[in-house]
Amino acid sequence: MSTVIHQGRLDMTPGEAGFREAAVERLDAMLQQLICDHRLQGASYLLSKGCRTFACKAMGSLKYNDPLVPLKSDSIRRVASLTKWFTLTAVLRLMEEGKLYLTQPVKDWIPEFDQRAYEQINVFHLLTHTSGLSPDSGYFLEPYPFGRWEIEFAYGDEWNEDRPQRSPAEEIEYRKSKWIKAMLAGPPVCSPGEQWDYCSIGFVLLGEIIQRITGMKYEHYIQHTILEPLGMTRTFFTVPEHLHGEVCLTNEWEEKRLQAEPEPDWAPPRSGGGLYSTLDDLHIFGQMLLNQGTYNGVRILSRKSVERLSRAQYPKGLPAFGWGERSKANKFGLSTYLGKEDEPFKPHTIYHEGAGRCALMVDPDEDLIVSFFVPSDVGWVPNRSSMLRISSGRGYNESNNERD
Repeated sequence: MSTVIHQGRLDMTPGEAGFREAAVERLDAMLQQLICDHRLQGASYLLSKGCRTFACKAMGSLKYNDPLVPLKSDSIRRVASLTKWFTLTAVLRLMEEGKLYLTQPVKDWIPEFDQRAYEQINVFHLLTHTSGLSPDSGYFLEPYPFGRWEIEFAYGDEWNEDRPQRSPAEEIEYRKSKWIKAMLAGPPVCSPGEQWDYCSIGFVLLGEIIQRITGMKYEHYIQHTILEPLGMTRTFFTVPEHLHGEVCLTNEWEEKRLQAEPEPDWAPPRSGGGLYSTLDDLHIFGQMLLNQGTYNGVRILSRKSVERLSRAQYPKGLPAFGWGERSKANKFGLSTYLGKEDEPFKPHTIYHEGAGRCALMVDPDEDLIVSFFVPSDVGWVPNRSSMLRISSGRGYNESNNERD
């Protein structure tokens, strides 16, 4: 597996950005060692200050089954839950247009929520992972996790020879109701607003709300209102076939997912984790947030909406237990993670990670944007994401005094 470093395009040196060159070198050495130890398949990152890139590198392999093809700084990668930031942006846009409000009950659009167990859940709860709906599979370290697709059959009538004949429109409505009921199956784990439980199905449901408000497929709405206006030309829900050779893949499942047929109209929207993107495109999105909602003269969000992202939604925190990390007072922004006290970030720093082993971090106090991919098929590498993110924040000189 190659550890040759490929240099991306730069606008200035780390020194010109006030960032220590030695910190970049240590970061490269750490990533190269993880690749040599077969903990990572590859790694790439982009650091910018004031919209000017001062570090952009890639190393390792693009394909799991061909170690000689290098990962490059402009390679395409599945960004998984970073898609949630695009869903959040769409929801805030609709709020600004007066088409919804954050405390509005979900049952106003999705009638399956008009039941005692779910009627108190609102848009804000879905955005903040506080709805009480079942969290992601394995969240509680349950030994035998399952997903909604494994119980969806229980809400169908395909087995019934006397099932009614349905028109195409009725068939779409019927199949949508099946996957919605499957997502709601079982009792909530808590009442809305009682605890933080990472819940991707909440964002799938937000995507469905976006579709019902706009009359557009969620993916088309994101394309026309966010990706195209920002010029994010290498960000896709479905990667064009001629670009498949530029997509980073870590296993056979990702390869099959990339080559899958287009999903039918009734399928759940890919609003919880369906996007592919590049370091440069993620940087554009981060710059839009850093610029309080605008990029290259195009306004995507209002300043007030962007300010909400870094505001602790429950200032005293909420209990959270996720994948073994227990917190009695977890503090979080509006669908964003906030810099913690033991990290070198200022209070307004926001970031989000994705299961594609990636992250985007926006630090308005340092005018800093960090995006990175650390693809791997290894289940857990504790220093993979957190150390890279923290190392990026620690690279600045303080009062012109060098420090490690």
